[in-house]
Amino acid sequence: MPNVPSVPPIVRWLVYLFTVALFLWSIGRFYDPSTGFTALIGFGETFAVRTLPAVKTNPHHIVRQSSGYDGQFYAQMATDPLLRDPAIDRAMDDAPLRARRILFSWTAYVLGMGRPRWILQAYALQNVLCWIVLSVLLLRWFPLTSGRTIALWIATLLTGGLIWSVRSALLDGPSLMLLALGMTALERGHWWLSAAVFGVSGLARETNLLSVAAQVRPTALSIRSIAAQLGQVVLIVLPLTVWFDYIYSIYRTLLYTTGSTLARPFAALVWKWQLTLSDVLARGWNASGRFSALTLLAVSVQAVYVAIRWDWKNPWWRLGMAYAVLMPLLGVPLWEGEPPTALRVLLPLALAFNILLRDCKREALFWVLLVCGNATVVVGMAMLG
Repeated sequence: MPNVPSVPPIVRWLVYLFTVALFLWSIGRFYDPSTGFTALIGFGETFAVRTLPAVKTNPHHIVRQSSGYDGQFYAQMATDPLLRDPAIDRAMDDAPLRARRILFSWTAYVLGMGRPRWILQAYALQNVLCWIVLSVLLLRWFPLTSGRTIALWIATLLTGGLIWSVRSALLDGPSLMLLALGMTALERGHWWLSAAVFGVSGLARETNLLSVAAQVRPTALSIRSIAAQLGQVVLIVLPLTVWFDYIYSIYRTLLYTTGSTLARPFAALVWKWQLTLSDVLARGWNASGRFSALTLLAVSVQAVYVAIRWDWKNPWWRLGMAYAVLMPLLGVPLWEGEPPTALRVLLPLALAFNILLRDCKREALFWVLLVCGNATVVVGMAMLG
């Protein structure tokens, strides 16, 4: 990292405490005395008649004239984490799809001690807890000792995908925290521990298995090392494989990603660029696609920078590159919406980008890339109001 003036310790503490306090204050505004923090989950009126009885009988915020959002399904799964109640299938929009992302339904069940009322609150708030843990983990790479690292730390914590995950009680923020934990273990040489953490993270989102790219060490080519790495890869994919087998016994259907989620390279990405540019050029900043424009700018800058920053020995580069390759393969459903779902799916790319950007030697270029690559902070701030 280029030599930069050190920030006094008192300023570091003030930056940290102010940012965390601002975040918690913003989240506190979603609290309601009668329903707690369930406004973060996004239960929709459209699905109200299909809601599990265990959830119906407990106070929870319902968004009127809305279908709600994905968090409502994972929150309901948390009341029956082994999916044994047949009513849960009717409560879901796509039961086999939701069922494979079980991890944070399990954690909510444990935190709520099996009581539906507490489970709902635990599910709503575990994103907040993971955000706080992540704010500490990020100090490993962004120690708040300079203007650069302070800016990178804040930008990472307030990036649109992460705040969206907190605001709607989704799986992406906690998943990013697990990936950061796994990368910490990997950097410290705890290979089996990092593989175990990455494996557990696969139960939250199947795309977390791309962490295999970081785990595999291309410079360790002895027979013993290769055998160990193969064992670690097995450890990474094993938890999700076992869980897939369990839910296959329930649903008797293949649970793999369909062609609508993945598409031919760049097809959906180019479609989204064309649609967004047409909207923004015609209507300016008032266009409905303005958040999509910021998302497309950010993820494109991130992917290009990671690709040209070639450093195959660096596990963060390998992780970022895995998601950079995934980006043009994402199908239309992941680019629809304002902002598009891809903003959350590509969160690990944003983190890898910021960590690689930290060592940029050209000062002016650093700040330009920081602003462009983290443009979705505007989206995050809007979501927090």
